[in-house]
Amino acid sequence: MRLGIKRLTHVDLPQKAAHLLPVVATQILFAIVCSGVSIGLRFFADLFLPGAGPFALTIPAVLVATLFGRWLCGAITETISSLYAWYFVLPIQGSFQFIAAADGPRVIANMLAGYFVVALAELFRRAVRNALADRDALLLELQHRVKNNFASIASVLRLQVSATDSDDAKQELNAALGRVESFAQAYEFLYHDADYTGAVDMRVYLEGLCKALASSIGSARNVQILCDTEAVDMPRDRAILVGLLVNEVVNNSIKHAFEPEGGGEIRVRFRRQDGAYHLVVSDNGRGMTGEGRPGSLGMRLIRGLTAQANGTLETKSGADGTRQEFTFLP
Repeated sequence: MRLGIKRLTHVDLPQKAAHLLPVVATQILFAIVCSGVSIGLRFFADLFLPGAGPFALTIPAVLVATLFGRWLCGAITETISSLYAWYFVLPIQGSFQFIAAADGPRVIANMLAGYFVVALAELFRRAVRNALADRDALLLELQHRVKNNFASIASVLRLQVSATDSDDAKQELNAALGRVESFAQAYEFLYHDADYTGAVDMRVYLEGLCKALASSIGSARNVQILCDTEAVDMPRDRAILVGLLVNEVVNNSIKHAFEPEGGGEIRVRFRRQDGAYHLVVSDNGRGMTGEGRPGSLGMRLIRGLTAQANGTLETKSGADGTRQEFTFLP
């Protein structure tokens, strides 16, 4: 519900339809739709409360028209809806004449109040849009700084690798460097071209992440990485953890599931069923030994990320490969 409300603040129909229609045409069409809804509500209201509040039902339509179609759309909606109420609802019905002379000023006052609502709604709409633009700018700056921090850490680790003589130490440092780069990669895909509504389209996110992993570490070992993901929205904080899990599991599979000469397939599947999120990462490698593959730090990281995301992990492994299924409760 909260994510839906946040998305409404991003709706600007003239902007979204700019590739199909001129802005003014979109505003006029949306004003006609809003006016039609207002008139329809007025018609049904007259069946039960004839003549009651002739201009009352124009206000919701005017607000919707202005907030999502800008001020011109709201002004057109107010004009059409008010003229309808004047002509068909007020006595004398079917005429712009008045029974009492005092009705004229009342009609004018109601119409002016409607245009005042248009002005207020337009000011609110612009304030919200400006606030969103400022927030997006701040988030982009934060993203830039975080990416620089990841790059700095990776540079320090590379320097440490080159300055270390021990092969074991180099192996451990390279493993740490790979995780830092994986985290940076997950972060980059998560925030690239995001709408900053607090939700992440997991299909776009995971497909992009899997392609990047396939082109980097996957191609080096001749391992295919296939992604089958539904278009499911997930809260951003938990999506970060899912991305890190995919990175870690795929890295572990590429390093330990296949023979040194490489060759194999890893599948990433993401669904939402029965109110929970389900992530499955499977490979057709040689399976696990004991509690995990060699290099159990990876498995400890996977379990820790799973717990942090309020999830559970079920692992099945055999001669035909390993399947790790994660379930994340809402």
